[in-house]
Amino acid sequence: MDSVFNASIAISSGLYACLLIYIQIKRRQLRIGRLWLSALLLLAALTDLLLIPLFDTYHLPFTSGFGISALVIGILGVYGYLILKEIRADDSSLSRVWLALSTIWLVAFLISGISGSTVGSGNWIVEAIQHPNVSALIFIGGFFVGSVILLGTALWSFYTASLPEIANRVLFWSVNCFTMLFGCFLLVSGTTLLILLGVITLLLGCTGVIYGSVTYQVIDIRNAFNRAIRTTLLVGLTAVMVFVALYITNGFNIPHTLEGILLLVVIAVVAATLYVPIRKLVELIINPIFRRNQIDAAFVTRQYSQQISLSVELDTLIGTIINTLNKMMRVRRSGLILVNDTGEGKVELQPMQGSFAELNNLSGVLYKKSPLYQQFATAQAPVSQFEIEYSPKYQTMLKVERDFFQSLHTSAYAPIIVEGDLTGILVCGSKLNDSPFYPHDLALLATLANQTGVALRNARLVSDLRKLNDDTARLNNGLASANQQMGKLDAVKTDFVTIASHELRTPLAQLRGYTDIMDALNESGMLDTEKTSGMIDNMRKATERMEELIAAMLDVSQLDVNAMDLRFASTTIETVVRMAVEPLTDAIKQRKLTLSARGLKGLPPIEADLQRLVQAFRNVVVNAIKFTPDKGRIEVTASLHTPETHNEPPSIMVAITDTGVGISSENIDLIFQKFFRGYDPSLHSTGTYKFMGAGPGLGLTIAKGVIEGHGGTVWAESPGHDEENFLGSTFYILLPLKSPDTVRRVAMDQKNLLN
Repeated sequence: MDSVFNASIAISSGLYACLLIYIQIKRRQLRIGRLWLSALLLLAALTDLLLIPLFDTYHLPFTSGFGISALVIGILGVYGYLILKEIRADDSSLSRVWLALSTIWLVAFLISGISGSTVGSGNWIVEAIQHPNVSALIFIGGFFVGSVILLGTALWSFYTASLPEIANRVLFWSVNCFTMLFGCFLLVSGTTLLILLGVITLLLGCTGVIYGSVTYQVIDIRNAFNRAIRTTLLVGLTAVMVFVALYITNGFNIPHTLEGILLLVVIAVVAATLYVPIRKLVELIINPIFRRNQIDAAFVTRQYSQQISLSVELDTLIGTIINTLNKMMRVRRSGLILVNDTGEGKVELQPMQGSFAELNNLSGVLYKKSPLYQQFATAQAPVSQFEIEYSPKYQTMLKVERDFFQSLHTSAYAPIIVEGDLTGILVCGSKLNDSPFYPHDLALLATLANQTGVALRNARLVSDLRKLNDDTARLNNGLASANQQMGKLDAVKTDFVTIASHELRTPLAQLRGYTDIMDALNESGMLDTEKTSGMIDNMRKATERMEELIAAMLDVSQLDVNAMDLRFASTTIETVVRMAVEPLTDAIKQRKLTLSARGLKGLPPIEADLQRLVQAFRNVVVNAIKFTPDKGRIEVTASLHTPETHNEPPSIMVAITDTGVGISSENIDLIFQKFFRGYDPSLHSTGTYKFMGAGPGLGLTIAKGVIEGHGGTVWAESPGHDEENFLGSTFYILLPLKSPDTVRRVAMDQKNLLN
């Protein structure tokens, strides 16, 4: 037994040396730190080396247990750090806490065992229970707590894994963790046979650690378990048949003669004949259990092809793809991603809403230099989400690409290639039984994607054609609307010529008339100072009227080219309204109108061009005067406007309400356009403040331009136009407290001129 033990230890130590060399060769593929792996293997090898001389000399001496136990704690400390870094990569603090706890455990054990420790000796566990020993209790307690932490964390990570492949990897580490813990416990059991078993178990565990750190896609634990059970059942059946045959043979006491040999042959043939149908019967029973999730690729391909061939609309095709894939591939969700080449070295990925209803307008990009694009477009091969996240091949992917595929919460992708171009991606979510996507599953998905290509191209052509028809119809409607608008604008220009000629002819006629009168009076010698003063005053009024009209036209021309300069200074809404209304007092009295103002006092100051803003408010009030009948009411109210969003600046809302004729719904958006008139210009009558006696139709246009130049907005609301019931209207003006940075500031221009 001693020689077998020593030989086993020597072989184990040699294998650890081979593993050390192997991780040096595979250092670029390691997912776990090479130094930590080397430390684990060195500690395990040192444990083996300590066993050889001690066993040969003392035949498993009691004094060797303390050193072996300390090394076991070191092995578990390093191993726990490695496994926690692997299965909880998103939480590095847990592995650091484990390292600290295992260090405390080791130090406490060493201190308590300096004076003597029974850990690792024969029957030390029984002695620790009957006669408690501090070092033994520390070892047992630490081992128990550590086992709970490692296995508990592994099970929790398995439960919360986002992908079946990740869950399988965590399950692999769970099995490996149990193997390592079991091997370490056997090493300190104090029994020769158990120690030998512990050496072998620990070697298997360390080999599993190296395997898991080198490869990202480990063996499928659940599938291997199912295969093991199935094989065990079949081996058991075979053993039973052989046993029955041997038992029958033994009962006949068959002699070693020719007849006996013939009888053995008959028994063997009968046993074999019975074995074949019995085995088939057993396989018929157990195969549906262990292979119930296998997919018939030929059946799925045929059904899928038949279903998608019936769809010509893109939306219908998407629905067919989703329903068929969910049913045939037995997945929880599936979908389609359209690929559009932007011509900028990248493609745009657009998940179809029928596939990913919960993703609101999600889109992504995939650069043509990306390894994933090369996998799709060049290799024309499928890929799993697990490979995207874990395979070294895709580690160079950009974060924006990786984040897009992670946000889909799916498991497998297959490219849809049409005439050599990547036009779409077929997507599958996790399986109903939470098993991973095996290579044959990905191959089947790729086959379905190839069949989708032609159907997708035809559906997109139909969709593009329908979109083109809709766009054409929309353009036709827009063109008709534009033609109608152009007709209105042409009519407006004609109206302006009529109105402007009327407006200009009146003061010109006055000027010419008074000039002729003055000339006639001068020739007759009847021109005196009083008459001259009166005629000059009338001529001045006519000139001022012409000047106002020309100034309004100039203001509008400045608004057209965004050339209106504004001089900003601090003022108040109360001042603006007062200065706008004061010159209109006589006109309001003549028309017997009532004008009131509320809420103007106490409002915060604003930054504004006082002259221009007064002009804008006056134009709005004058508009109210013109279209409000005699004895009507005009009310001006102001209040501090509460911003609806954080990005909206604080502002003041001013409402100018009248009891006039109102505005029709078809004209509500046109009243701020140049030269617009809400009634027949042939009925035009000159008069700045007369009821329905409007001017050239520029006042509201200028008001809108000035207010928008201050960063504000102006709009009108009215229930309708009625010249008998007077429905009235309200003009709202929203002004920010501070002027925007984008406006033209004359002060800045003057400073530049001075420089």
